[in-house]
Amino acid sequence: MEYERRIYSGGDAVDRTYALLGKAECLKQTGDYVGAFKTIARVPYSEISDSLMIAARFQAALVSYLDRDFNQAHSELLQMTFFAKDSMLYRETLFLHVLVLNEMRKWNEAKTIAQKMVLWSDAPVTIKDSLLRIVNTVYDEVNYPKLKDKDKAIKWATFLPGSGHIYAGYTGEGIMNLTLQAASLGFIGYHIYISHFVSAFTIGSGMFQHFYFGGINRVQFLVDKRNYINNRKFNDPVKDLVVGIQMFLYK
Repeated sequence: MEYERRIYSGGDAVDRTYALLGKAECLKQTGDYVGAFKTIARVPYSEISDSLMIAARFQAALVSYLDRDFNQAHSELLQMTFFAKDSMLYRETLFLHVLVLNEMRKWNEAKTIAQKMVLWSDAPVTIKDSLLRIVNTVYDEVNYPKLKDKDKAIKWATFLPGSGHIYAGYTGEGIMNLTLQAASLGFIGYHIYISHFVSAFTIGSGMFQHFYFGGINRVQFLVDKRNYINNRKFNDPVKDLVVGIQMFLYK
C-alpha cells in the first residue's frame, strides 16, 4: 500500500519509478512474476536516467525469465542495450542475457555475450584469458544439446509405427506402440477370417486408429520431453558456471 501511495502521490518520474520497482520486488518475492512485470511496465522510461532505465529493464527481464517467458525477457534486454548510451552501465546484467539466450537455444549468441561479460570486466588480463578459455570450451558446438526434429519424428511415426518413438529416444515405447498396432491389425484380420465383420471394422478398426493416431500424438510429446532433458543437461551446469563468473567478476 505504501508503494501505491507513493506511485499516485504525484511525485516526479524518479520517485514513481523507485516506488514501482519496490512494489515489483514485493510481488517477485511472493512468486507473482506476471504482476511484477505488469508493475514495471508502468515505469516512465522516457523520463528517467539511463542507469535507472537499466535497473528497471533488468528487473522486467528477470521476472520474465523466472516466469519462463524467455522471449519477453530477451525483448527487455534488447531494449536496454539499444537505449543505453554507455555499455558499461549494463555490463553487470550481461549474465542474464546469457541465461536467456541459453533457454532460447541460441547458444552461439550466448557465447558472444558471455565473452563480453568477461572482456568488459575490470579483471586482470590473465584472469580474462583464463575465463575466456573456459567460455570458449563450454560453448564449443560439439557440446551443444543434440535436439530432435519433431517433424521428422512425426513422419517416422506416420509411415513406420513405433519408429518415431525410437527416434525420440524411447525405444521401449516404440516397440510397445508397434506391438499394439500389429495386435490391432491381427484382431481385424482374425475377425474377418471368422466372418465377424462388424467386430473387425468397429472394435478392431477403433483399436488400430486409437494406437496409430495416439502414437503420433505421443511422439510429439516425447520429442519435446527429450529436447527438454537434453537442454537441461547443458543449460543447468552452464547456468551455474555463468552465475559463478558473474559473482567473481562483479562482486
